[in-house]
Amino acid sequence: MENFEELVVVERVLSQLERGCIFTARREGGDPVRVKFSGRDTQPLEGDWFIVKGLLTPFRDRFGRMVDQVESKRMKRAIGKGSLLKPWLERLPNIGDARAARLVEAFGHDLQAVLSDLSRVSEVAMVLEPSKPVLATKIAAQVYARVAAQAGADAVKAAEVGFLTYLEQLGIRESRAASQLWRLMAGADAVERLRRNPYVFAALLDWKLADRLGQRLVRDAEPTASIAGHPARLLGALGSVWRELLAEGDTAAAPARVEALLKARNVSAEAALSLADEKGLLRRAGELLRAPGAAWLEDQVVAAILRIEAGPPSFAVPTGDALAKLVYDAECCVGMHLTGEQSQAVAELLILPVAALQGGAGVGKTTVMKVLALAWETLGGDVVMGALAGKAALTLARGASTQERPRLAYTVARLIGMLERQRLHEEDSSRKRPASDVQFTSKTLLIVDEAGMLDTPGLHKLLSLLPAGARLLFAGDYGQLPPVGIGKFFHDLVAEGSRVATLTKVLRQASDSAIPVVAAQVRNGVPPALSAWKGEAIGVFLVPEADLVATQRQLRARHELLVVAAKKTTVAAINGAESTFRRAPGTPVRRLGPLATVAVGDPVVVTANRYQHGLFNGLLGVVQGVDDAEVLVLWDGESLPRSLPAEAEGEVELAFAITCHKAQGSSSEAVLIAVEDTPLVTRDWLYTAITRGKELVLLAAADGVVAGAVSRRTQRITGLRIPARRRIDAEEAAQWAPRGWP
Repeated sequence: MENFEELVVVERVLSQLERGCIFTARREGGDPVRVKFSGRDTQPLEGDWFIVKGLLTPFRDRFGRMVDQVESKRMKRAIGKGSLLKPWLERLPNIGDARAARLVEAFGHDLQAVLSDLSRVSEVAMVLEPSKPVLATKIAAQVYARVAAQAGADAVKAAEVGFLTYLEQLGIRESRAASQLWRLMAGADAVERLRRNPYVFAALLDWKLADRLGQRLVRDAEPTASIAGHPARLLGALGSVWRELLAEGDTAAAPARVEALLKARNVSAEAALSLADEKGLLRRAGELLRAPGAAWLEDQVVAAILRIEAGPPSFAVPTGDALAKLVYDAECCVGMHLTGEQSQAVAELLILPVAALQGGAGVGKTTVMKVLALAWETLGGDVVMGALAGKAALTLARGASTQERPRLAYTVARLIGMLERQRLHEEDSSRKRPASDVQFTSKTLLIVDEAGMLDTPGLHKLLSLLPAGARLLFAGDYGQLPPVGIGKFFHDLVAEGSRVATLTKVLRQASDSAIPVVAAQVRNGVPPALSAWKGEAIGVFLVPEADLVATQRQLRARHELLVVAAKKTTVAAINGAESTFRRAPGTPVRRLGPLATVAVGDPVVVTANRYQHGLFNGLLGVVQGVDDAEVLVLWDGESLPRSLPAEAEGEVELAFAITCHKAQGSSSEAVLIAVEDTPLVTRDWLYTAITRGKELVLLAAADGVVAGAVSRRTQRITGLRIPARRRIDAEEAAQWAPRGWP
């Protein structure tokens, strides 16, 4: 044991009790440390700084790693001086980490005033490079010139420093949150607008932190105001509730659920909802309350579907015997023999302007799409195929192709990019489009596979860009989890029922693979009877929960492997343990942000949609190159690595293990599933995880946990209401879209 007294920043709170807490943190040098504090009146939040005193001891975590732990009874908050200003300084010419640190240490929160005062340039130069006066003077001059240029040419840019300083003084020390706030409030009057709307960041930050900062702002602006029932606090709490629900994927909730979440924030639910109703901020779907922004998106999606269905067809689709002959001829051309329900599905889908093809694993959805595509082209149309994930698009392209008719399929991100470029070209013909871009027309049938992964914002973007007359088919599996993002459009479309063709017969037999058979049992609510794994390369088996780490290392050496878990803490622990285990001393690494430090060979996953960069939430890849200038990643379904955009670096995590939501749309030769004893692991969750495997699936579980999971169902609540399909005219469809919403 040794004495410890250092400044640390909180990374993750593991436990919070009345008389103490446990959290992981980073020391000033960047090394991790675990803090076990015994005492009152301390509630740490991520990003908080503390001076911790105590004894430093070794601690072995659940994965066998030895980490430093501080046993502490004395801990006090500290102001992380410059924690927001330092990243800003590093963007200035010739200012790196060391020089930025020296400026922050010397001037702290007075830095903005110092850099605006030319009489102090020599003082700044001495701080920058005390041993190199000539170089220091040149660098200082460049810094002052840049600050002056910002102040003169763009007052908004200059205001950023003042805004960050103001946030630091309020207690915000987390750079990513500060950047979000600046993007939200950017402007010369940002501080003043923040003071007028003190709870604006309740939709961005954890409520405890947002409330703490909001109360400070209210006191700053209105010293005599009552804070508990202040209107800004009431609406801020409701915004925080929507943030929590949206983070779970819900876009609506029962009033009792909203009221409970408001009460958990120590806010009067009656007062908050009454105020929101008075200001016209509540949206409803029957008895449900809807998150305002999400409600607008959902209603725009429904309006777009109704407009597609109301539009005149680009050409006539035959009926009766002529339709049956069209399907049969297409079936013969692709060399397939369809079952009765498959033939019926093709016929139904040819007629419907917007449709869903629904079916479980192994029922032949790709075969139906192959025949449907040829039949549509026979009528004079064109077909574009896509899927959210790169691997899913590649699998679709292979499955829907024939030797005579090879087909390409694209990620939804790439399709959106093509559509945006097409629209810009139509508005201005001088704008060039790549020759590889697909041309969408009024006769296009767009087929989106794995459509259950498509969230509401992505769907809205896609629908807003399609040309008039184009038609849509969404193919997927109702039994899988809803998307990573908000909503569950495909599930809602299938549940409504009037636009759905369903396949039920499993065509892949156990002799081909046990995976569809086991998956079907789970999907139907039947706990599968599985044998213990003894090293087989094909099938579905059980492994002891305690063997999870050893098993995944054994598999990773021989197979393409996907490790799936439910809890984010489990995913983080596996990623931390594996990255440490696999890296030799001196391995070049690059810290991408608070969520990941990567090296060549590391699997990674995207955590946010960036369609302009061809990235989407859940996209998997492998790091191919790391240096100070860039990180190269080979993404699933792509043939060449590409540079990770700097603005997306903070939205990438390690993927030695990932959550099941992020695994949707991907597949792997081998899948290892951590079946944890938690309500997060449901029948839908387990079914989705099992169907990611192509050859081998292993379930790491304790006795009875698999059966418990199969007995539970995933619940996601939305406000999306799709009317049953009927004949409506274009005027009615145009009037359906809501007006006056943001």
